[in-house]
Amino acid sequence: MQHYKVRVHELGWAGFITQADHYQDFHMESPEPLKNFAKRLAQERFEDPDSGK
Repeated sequence: MQHYKVRVHELGWAGFITQADHYQDFHMESPEPLKNFAKRLAQERFEDPDSGK
């Protein structure tokens, strides 16, 4: 089992003015190698079901 930390860039309502970058980290596990795991996340448009993002 591989352990991954996925860092997601979050856009804030004033982010374009302040140019502040905000990120949220998700800790995930998968039996897939990194290349396959990242490809699958990109294809499925990684979303957080708890927040609707």
